[in-house]
Amino acid sequence: HLPQSRETTEQAIDIRLELRPSLFSLRELERTIHHLREAEALAEVLGDQRRLLRISSDLTAYFYQVGDHVHAVEIGERALSTATALGDFSLEVQIRNRLGRAYKFMGNYRRAIDFWKWTIASLKGELLHERFGMSTFQAPTSRGFLADCLAELGEFDEGIGAGEEGIHLAEAVNDPQSLAGTYLSLGYLYLVRGDLAMATPLLERAVEVCRIRHVPVLFPVAASRLGYTYLNSGRISEALELLEEAVGRSGGSVPLDRSLNIARLSEGYLRASRMDAAVEHAQRALDLARQTKERGYEAYALRVRGEIAAHKDPPGIGKAEDYYHQALALAEELGMRPLIAQCHLGLGRLYQRIENLEQAKRHLATATSMMREMQMGLWLEQAEAELKGLG
Repeated sequence: HLPQSRETTEQAIDIRLELRPSLFSLRELERTIHHLREAEALAEVLGDQRRLLRISSDLTAYFYQVGDHVHAVEIGERALSTATALGDFSLEVQIRNRLGRAYKFMGNYRRAIDFWKWTIASLKGELLHERFGMSTFQAPTSRGFLADCLAELGEFDEGIGAGEEGIHLAEAVNDPQSLAGTYLSLGYLYLVRGDLAMATPLLERAVEVCRIRHVPVLFPVAASRLGYTYLNSGRISEALELLEEAVGRSGGSVPLDRSLNIARLSEGYLRASRMDAAVEHAQRALDLARQTKERGYEAYALRVRGEIAAHKDPPGIGKAEDYYHQALALAEELGMRPLIAQCHLGLGRLYQRIENLEQAKRHLATATSMMREMQMGLWLEQAEAELKGLG
């Protein structure tokens, strides 16, 4: 029933918007979307453009948080056009942030980068210390997400600059979620680059902030990234403990990176020679990434499926080739140069194992060249050693 006066209608809308974060954190998804749709109907009756914008911004957040990134983008792009036309800077910052996240999860890293760079260029002076109605300070958060996206594209030097600035700004405001977010973003960049010595302390700090200062929404992401760093450092038991905790904890919170976290756990099981668990989790990751249209994470899951097929005894040559080539095609479409190089490394190892030396040399040479260009540390060392082993 609609309240009778404009004032009480406005109050009814605002109460529903204030309830959204608490309801969502409790995973009361039906009540969350119900309140948002009720608020939207009330604001339409009033013809209140700015409240409708706030609701559209919250709907954008809701849909990317539940994994419906396509719907989030549709709503967010319309809202952004309206916010820009109205000259509502605060809401424009908020909507751009949420759209950037949705595009990042969809694997459209270039589009996401445009949003983060706009925010970084727009927030100066006192605006560096503003939240714009969100849970984190937007100046450090934008730099963290920019570093994440640049890592996927292999543009590491620019990403390091953004990540370091983000940490500096987060430390200045001493906000736990902003701190954890910037630590885990820069740590992730170093992980993708293969610089585990730099990645480890940053990701350990992110996990520590999440645990001690209670940032549950980011814990699964931080734990998964640290677990994967430990896995590639040979610390298998510690890695599996973190990777399993990351996947287990993500069921009760916002499902950020869930499909990628499951793919990393699958790789952990592979390294621990738990083949059945590796296959099960790799397929689960792939199914989830396709369901949510997280195309970058789909490419990662496909590569893990290729790794599993290649490590079977005897290796599943046809399946491994198929998965690697699917991952490679998707990574090339999305511009994910570090993953492209990793796929070539995997194919090179596969062909080396079955003594197809010509193909092995071709893929290992490509992997080595790309990794050398991007200065990919540990991964480059591995590719060079494989190529050298072929003579």
